[in-house]
Amino acid sequence: MDALGIALTGMQSAGVRVAVSAHNVANMMTEDFRPQRAVQTTLPSGGAVARVQQADRPAPVSLAREVVGQIQASVQYDASARVFAVGAEMKGSLIDLLG
Repeated sequence: MDALGIALTGMQSAGVRVAVSAHNVANMMTEDFRPQRAVQTTLPSGGAVARVQQADRPAPVSLAREVVGQIQASVQYDASARVFAVGAEMKGSLIDLLG
């Protein structure tokens, strides 16, 4: 997988992480709520994927944990977006040199 593909998977994973956290925060006061977790794994070809897993049983939601997770996902998204921008610029430069 090239740099653009890796960066895109990073942004997609970050999006899943934020969505899961938002879901947990929105439902934290719901009786018998089973929180979700985004489990991120590395792909063999590069990049990452986040999969949603739901808790087996009801559990309390830690607002502090969710806020930290959202901050981490935001940093991941920003870093991936920067990699994407640099990769796109490099490809454009290469095309200009070859064209």
